[in-house]
Order: sequence, then structure tokens, then C-alpha cells
Amino acid sequence: MAMLAAKLLMFLFLSQGQHCLAAGLDNCIFLGEEGKNSLYEEGDVVIGGLFPLHYSPVSSLPKYKTKPTPITYKYFSSRALRWMLTMTFAIKEINHRSDLLPHLKLGFHIRDSCDDIPVSLSAALLLVNGQPDVGTRAERDAASGVSMALLKTLGSFHIPLVSYFASCSCLSNQKEFPTFMRTMPSDAFQIRALARLVSYFGWTWVGIIGVESDYARFAIQLFLKESVKYGVCASYTHFYPVGLSQQALDELLDVIQMSSSKVIINFSNESEMQGIMREVRYRNITSLQWIASESWATAKSLWEKFGDLLTGTLGFAIRRADVIPAHALEDMSNCKIGQGPFLNRTCADLKNVKPWQLIHYMKRAHFSALGEKVHFDENGDPIAYYDLMNWQRRPDGSLHLVIVGFYDASTPDGRSLVINESVIQWPVGKQLK
Repeated sequence: MAMLAAKLLMFLFLSQGQHCLAAGLDNCIFLGEEGKNSLYEEGDVVIGGLFPLHYSPVSSLPKYKTKPTPITYKYFSSRALRWMLTMTFAIKEINHRSDLLPHLKLGFHIRDSCDDIPVSLSAALLLVNGQPDVGTRAERDAASGVSMALLKTLGSFHIPLVSYFASCSCLSNQKEFPTFMRTMPSDAFQIRALARLVSYFGWTWVGIIGVESDYARFAIQLFLKESVKYGVCASYTHFYPVGLSQQALDELLDVIQMSSSKVIINFSNESEMQGIMREVRYRNITSLQWIASESWATAKSLWEKFGDLLTGTLGFAIRRADVIPAHALEDMSNCKIGQGPFLNRTCADLKNVKPWQLIHYMKRAHFSALGEKVHFDENGDPIAYYDLMNWQRRPDGSLHLVIVGFYDASTPDGRSLVINESVIQWPVGKQLK
């Protein structure tokens, strides 16, 4: 189960084989075309996965005369493919181990979310409703917006969602999202780290941009509030839409070029960053110091076309974990009859697990990864530990993501950020002022 990334978003949906969660019917009929592009392996507990394997849809105008053709997408995400393979590898490793869930076989059912809320909702409902003749079901996806949509749709069924990528601080509201947990820390921690970072290097005049989303809006709002403590001011803040049009790119790049600030913090994902960097190259804008939000701090796909423009980029990334055994199920399987946590001291039936029973154990899970203790606070958030990544160019031109520091939210503020300046590669050979 090596290499299971701590930021692997996993939302666990549990349902009863063929039964509909909403109506409790014995047989469900899917209205529409289900789509056959999924990866499935049977198990007593099936973990469903939604990964943004494709993104950035090709726009087309509806003609209202014939049935719309399936949406096609511009890009394939190798990073999402790695997440998907990590999930399947981890599940297979658990099944091969005798010390974890020896009497329970885990399966998986994976679909493409296309980084799109309607597609994710459709795929999630397919996963929740299950496949014929399988047992308990469970599931996974990525961005904050997608997670919020899924929670609002499925939350009334008490289905737990554990995210590896949704970092919006808005999701820490347990009154609104009581079934949400994540292995990705809240943006509240990342923002403190970013404010300390720009202050450390004396960058007191910075540009702040972000994609129009709950994720970026909450993050930028928090940064503006936090950065004041360190004497850092915003030269500008600018939001741009998902699916950047040429007009939106022109507006964004005009703002960047008119500012005297060369340090830019960008709260977006790799798809929006692709469009921005194409326009940066077209306008021949150089010598920018990019500060990456966690969502694109390790997006290697950007390097192939824009490595010369992104050399020297700094950003915080979630520390990778070697082993995270998929622990709530293990604790549940060790329950002794007559000593359980539920009504009349009963235990859960492992062949018929209820969502609310799994949530009980998940919120009490404690385990270790890379020698660090991992647990969740009262908001369902893990304690934050970030590696500071620096995008460096190797002699052959390839990307080398180098860890040049770290941020540990569990230590006192004065000692939380540690940086090794001597190993940093800067955009123009030296630190920008």
C-alpha cells in the first residue's frame, strides 16, 4: 500500500447492493445512458472513486434537433491517473495483508468526474446505487466545488465523504457538512503558510489571482486577512472564470502587466494555469515569481510547455505518506459482541455496514504515516504539514521538484516555517525583490 498520497481524495459511499438509497426500492431503473467507461473489481465493501482524468470541455452549441453528442475534453490528467492507480494499488495491497481486514475483501468502482460538477453528480449517483449482486459500497473525487455539490446532494443519506483534494476552509463547517472529512488540510493552514512565506522573503507587494470558485474566494479572503499581520499588501486581487475566454485572459494579463509587482500568488488548478501560461508566453512576459497554491504546486504537466516560464516557482504541497491503511474498517472489524458503540452495545455488521456507523469510526481513527501521527480534529480536518516545493530545471531541461523547506502547523508560529535558501533555484538566477 506504499505511496498512498495523503492528499488522495476519497469519499466513501455505502449502499445496499441493488437498493436505491432515496426510495428504498428493491429494483432501480437508470433513466438515460449509464456509460460503460468505468473500472470495477468486486468486493464485500466496494470503494467508489471519482477522479478528474479528463478536463476542460470542448465547447459546442446545442442544435436542439438531435440528441447532444457526448462531451469531449481537451486534456488528460496524468496526475489524476496516478491518484487512481494509487487507490487501486492500495486496495489490492490491503487485500493481500493478513493484519488488516482479514475477513473482508475490498473492491473498487472508479469513474471519470471530468472535473465537472454535473458529471460528478451523475457518476456519484451511479456508484451509490451499486452494481448487481455486490455488497456494501463506498467512493472518491477532487475539487472543493465538486465536494460541496456531492455533500449537498448525498448528505441527507449520512454518506461519509473523505476528500484528498478539497481544501476550502468552508468545508470545515461541521454543522453544514457533518459527514465530511479529508486527508487534505483546510486552506486556513495553507494561507498561514503562504503569508509566512512571502513575509520571509520580504515580498510585501504581491499580486493575488484566483479562479472564480468557492475555493479561491475563501482562500484569497483569508490571505488578505492573514497577510496584514506580516506587513504584506496586495498590489491587486483578480478573479477569472473557469474555462478562460480570450477576453478574460486579456483582462487578467492587463492587470498583471500594469502592476509593479513581480510576485504572483495564484489560487487555481492546472487547467486554468495552462491557459494563463499560454498568454504569458504570447505576451513575452518574463521574470515573474509564481507562488503556487497547493492545487497546482506539483502539477508536472505544466512543465513540458512552460518550464522556462515556471522555473523558480515556489508552492506548498501536502507531505506524501508511504502507508495509510483504507483504519475505520479495521477498528469496526475488531468490535467485540456486547461491547459495541451502538444501541444496546451492538457492533456493525461488516457485510451490511450503514453509513452512519462508518462515520462513527472514521472520526475516531488514529494512525501513523511516515512516522507522524495522523488524526482528525473536531472539524474533520487533519493537522497540516506541508513541504515547500521549488520548481528547478535539470541540465537536460526536465523538471526537478525539490523540497526546500516545510511548514508544520502543530509547532509555535515562530518555528512553524523552515526554509533552506541555499538550495532554491530562482526564476532569474536570484531572488526577486
